[in-house]
Amino acid sequence: MNRARRILTWRRLKFPAAVLLLGLSFGCGPGEKGEEGYLRLRLAEDPTTLDPALIVDVPGGALAAKLFNGLVRFDRDGNLEPDLAESWEVLSDGVTYRFRLRDNVRFSSGTPLEAEDAVFSLRRLLDPAVNSPRSWLLESVRGAKEFARGETGDLPGIRAPAPRIVEIELEAPLAVFLDYLAMPNAAVLPRAKVRESGREFARRPEGTGPFRLRSWRHGDRLVLERNENYFRGPSCLPGVVYRVIPEDLTAATEFEAGNLDVIEIPRGVFESYISAPPPGVRVESRPGLNVYYAGFNCSRKPFDDPRVRQALNLALDRELICRNFLSARAVPARGPVPPGLLDDPELEPYGYSPLQARRLLEEAGTALPLRARLLVAAERENVGVAEVLQDYWKRAGIEVEIAQREWSAFKEQLNEGDFDIFYLSWWGDYPDAENFLYPTFFSGNRGAGGNRSLFADGETDRLLSAALVRADREGRGELYRLAQRRVVELAPWVFLWHRKIYLALGPAVSGYRIPLLYSADNLEGVSLSREGK
Repeated sequence: MNRARRILTWRRLKFPAAVLLLGLSFGCGPGEKGEEGYLRLRLAEDPTTLDPALIVDVPGGALAAKLFNGLVRFDRDGNLEPDLAESWEVLSDGVTYRFRLRDNVRFSSGTPLEAEDAVFSLRRLLDPAVNSPRSWLLESVRGAKEFARGETGDLPGIRAPAPRIVEIELEAPLAVFLDYLAMPNAAVLPRAKVRESGREFARRPEGTGPFRLRSWRHGDRLVLERNENYFRGPSCLPGVVYRVIPEDLTAATEFEAGNLDVIEIPRGVFESYISAPPPGVRVESRPGLNVYYAGFNCSRKPFDDPRVRQALNLALDRELICRNFLSARAVPARGPVPPGLLDDPELEPYGYSPLQARRLLEEAGTALPLRARLLVAAERENVGVAEVLQDYWKRAGIEVEIAQREWSAFKEQLNEGDFDIFYLSWWGDYPDAENFLYPTFFSGNRGAGGNRSLFADGETDRLLSAALVRADREGRGELYRLAQRRVVELAPWVFLWHRKIYLALGPAVSGYRIPLLYSADNLEGVSLSREGK
């Protein structure tokens, strides 16, 4: 997700520089009154919103995993399983999904869950008045396009034929539809509360998840407390405190002082933590389902020319950057899809050739030096990466100015298309190659929908559209391989690397395991044994 993607408990969807999961307030010490026994985590910045229909970044999505549930969900290893629905079936027509809801679910206020809440929540994702950037998740539902355009108030494809039954009927088969429903955006909300709260719901949400929002001091801390009505049973944790700590090394200092319980290990202390972690600290790691990239504004000259974009790819030594600057915490990207999701030995990645890069720029008629502005979120590691890219590109005749923006301003500038190049990351919402191709390169998703580079190519669209409705795994895989090869050839991104997640866990933390997907980080099974506190 960037479907940007940023950090929340340890990753940053969908944005540059990996993140941590933990968070801040520089004079409050380990906690405030009423927070005894709470798990203390870090946020690098405030989430933009807690309204699932509007969430497009990893921090918001990881928080949503603790506050809400959908009809289905992913477990920690990326396997799809029932959530609010105790079971589901696909009817004989192949396009109708029938979900049977659990009968013991209540929202955190105590209000019972009803099938109409699910119908309301999914309709809301398509409602033009809500203007969700993730409405495309349900565009395959029968009647969705007309409803989303405001041409009708009727949406026959989403219905509740019985009190505990929800049916969703598609226009045509869609192989990843259940994956879509496991995304945070498809969370089920209390319809009465949403109608009553209006836009305030984004700041005062209510769901069925293991935690509920207790307080949110913007720029400082966000506190969750245990939802005693959680249908799987109350959490072992009384609550969670997210402290907003922008600086990585400040977070490391707070962790070592015992004021944070879990952090993603910052680059500045990475080698020491790996070789000799602080006493009692456990280091855990897992390959991340992500890709880091520098995206071009493909609608703006000279970056509307693939040769210019290819040149900037060829001007970087990814192997050396990953080995030295990133301390071997990443592997070079051959394309947008992470290793393991789409094996393709015929995919030809970009090598390192500054001379060939210059030739391509000359062929494109680009006067040297080529001048451009690189937009980055103003965090230390992001800026460090930007400076490395800047140095390599300069050797190939490309003069890049680094433009740092605070996170909110960065996202706003991206949404407005006001950039030459930007640095970002995309974190997987579900373990399928489609997740790294369709949202990010399909022309209909340009802008906040995920295609931040404003890329449009008819052949890519054709391949991705065909793969969506292809039922057999082998056929879908071949279409995605062809689509990725075309994307790599046309280079709307500089394909940089895939990051591995390294977390440091304090001695009081038990039962924590890094999930494959940020949306599975609901802290189930996690407990604390903090002596004397």
